Amino acid sequence: MHRARIPTACPRVTVLQVRIVLNTRSDTAGAQASIVGLASRLREAGVDATLNDWDGYERYDVAIFLGYDHELEAARRANPSIRVGLSDPKQSRQEWIDAARTADFLLVSSVEQREAFLRLNRNIFVLYMFPLIGARERVHAATEPLLVGYHGNRVHLESMRGGLQRALEELGRRRPTEFVAVYDVAGKGQASTACLPDSNVVQTRHVQWSPEALTEELSRVDIGVVPNLLPLRGVRGALRRTALREPWLAYEPFDHLLRFKASSNPNRLYPFARLGVPVVADLTPSFAQFVLDGVSGLLAHSPRGWLEALERLASSPALRTSLAAELRSRIDAAAGRQAPDLVAFLAEAPRDRPFMIAGEPSAEDDLRDLSAYGAPSNLVGRERLRARLRALRR
Repeated sequence: MHRARIPTACPRVTVLQVRIVLNTRSDTAGAQASIVGLASRLREAGVDATLNDWDGYERYDVAIFLGYDHELEAARRANPSIRVGLSDPKQSRQEWIDAARTADFLLVSSVEQREAFLRLNRNIFVLYMFPLIGARERVHAATEPLLVGYHGNRVHLESMRGGLQRALEELGRRRPTEFVAVYDVAGKGQASTACLPDSNVVQTRHVQWSPEALTEELSRVDIGVVPNLLPLRGVRGALRRTALREPWLAYEPFDHLLRFKASSNPNRLYPFARLGVPVVADLTPSFAQFVLDGVSGLLAHSPRGWLEALERLASSPALRTSLAAELRSRIDAAAGRQAPDLVAFLAEAPRDRPFMIAGEPSAEDDLRDLSAYGAPSNLVGRERLRARLRALRR
């Protein structure tokens, strides 16, 4: 484990002397937030942070790369005492798993992602990879039609099917409503209409994502929605099949069964918070860290839950204003702590190798099963996938 030349017994003000280089060749949204944006936030906090210096590792105490775009060993050869870390690590390739294991530390975007990587590396810092968006003041007023906004990727947009989708349709029957979806239409294609509200009730406007479009479109919406859970097939049957045969556990058909990605994170809350837009968010851990139900937003899961939350906000401009202001306060406070907390984390003595727990699957075990979760495009491939999934469930 490589230790950075960082004083460990000094007051916090002096640990800002650490010299950090952040390198990326990527221009993705993730790179912009977790490398470019982080460099900017560190510099604002008074940290000596340099962006994209690939040839001067001997000048730095710490080097940070993307989990899938790095040169850990090159940095160590150039500077044996440098501490090297990966931001937004991945596990879907063996080389990415190996890199996460050998890095001195990992920067992950949520508690959910931290849980997924503790088996590879115990030196983990939760970095909220919020994009750089200026704040706008907003006092909400009654409007018609009501504008409900979404931003993110196509996956979560299409995961609305049956839940938020139905709630939006019912909301549209009660009051004029328009749905604004900001995502990568050009790169990923337009979302399936089967997952969107009925256009006869609620019109959906598809907006190509860009930093400018994100700010301008979302600053006009009345309510932001943040669906994040993955859809489940046959939830009632799954509740029965996954129940253990211990009656004292008191399983019930009313239980919740939630599925979300290991990479789930609170970052999609940030644009709404900065633009003064109240949110209704899915029941995932990192959303609930910031959205205190009824105080800084509303949480929902079922179609009725989404509709109850949307109708409540639609009926009260004053509530929209107060919840949005509280969410911004909580988000800004967390963002403001990130740079000094990261530097303090880097000053700590590194933790030893991950704990070994008998019976727990390894990253390689999961990697071998990854193909069973794919989405083959041809009929034969789909039938093979269904057969393998049936075998796994036996």
